[in-house]
Amino acid sequence: MNETDRRRAFQYVKSMSNDRFWAWMNAMHSQAYFKAEQHYQEAMAICLQPKQAAFVAAKAREIRESWDGMGTVTIDETEAADWLPRKS
Repeated sequence: MNETDRRRAFQYVKSMSNDRFWAWMNAMHSQAYFKAEQHYQEAMAICLQPKQAAFVAAKAREIRESWDGMGTVTIDETEAADWLPRKS
């Protein structure tokens, strides 16, 4: 994304109403969450036996839905979580 694209995106966000902004944020947050989930699914498919991968996926779903009460991933449920990239 070049500087012009970034400015356009920023102007688009600034033009949103409060409700529309939070709906957009939840959509972006959900996309990022599910992309991360896809990465883990692919890694498990490479590194684990299918039975093990299915168990891990089911446990992750249980933790997300039962423990954290997140049927849908939104900003409200995850705002307390900090993410910092790992140093290599």
